[in-house]
Amino acid sequence: MKDTLKFAGASFLMLATLILINMVFVQSLMGDYEWLNILLTVVYTALVLAAAIYDGLNRGARDSKFSALMEKQKAERGYQIKPAEVQRMYRPAKGITAGLIASAPAIMLSVIALFFAGNVPTWLTVASRLCLGEFLGLFQYTSDALPYLYLPLSLVYPACVGVAYLFGPKMWARQVAQMEKAKREKRRKVNRRRKKKTVA
Repeated sequence: MKDTLKFAGASFLMLATLILINMVFVQSLMGDYEWLNILLTVVYTALVLAAAIYDGLNRGARDSKFSALMEKQKAERGYQIKPAEVQRMYRPAKGITAGLIASAPAIMLSVIALFFAGNVPTWLTVASRLCLGEFLGLFQYTSDALPYLYLPLSLVYPACVGVAYLFGPKMWARQVAQMEKAKREKRRKVNRRRKKKTVA
């Protein structure tokens, strides 16, 4: 669980950074031009989703790499994997768990907002939109559906992290294949040089 919490902490920091970027830079660029506002909203939302996917995919590949290393040591040397090392290994549920923990403040506020339905207190609206700041640009186009959109939006980030994490093993396998290909190419070049020297 300790490693999952570290993963969640890193995801939370990324999420908080995205919220800060939105508040400081993106919102300041919003103006009277509707087409520009829509463009900024779409681009920034895509950036948020890409960051979540990268976060999950990168961590999934890293955990898969560590799992392969541990399994190799166990098979070759009879190494007994320690509990702390087991925590660092790839586990399918780790991604979605870390994403949910990172998004816990937004999820909790969204659930509370649902109980107030059409009469959400101002403080709760401000807090919910602050926690969902990465999607803040969408709110100006979906005001009639609030606060019912808070909960679905709060689940988008952890869903992206969790699903991307599941593709970690494939990413690691692709990286291994690329490294093997690079080694083969290097050996071929060495063999060609040797043949040229032999002929000369």
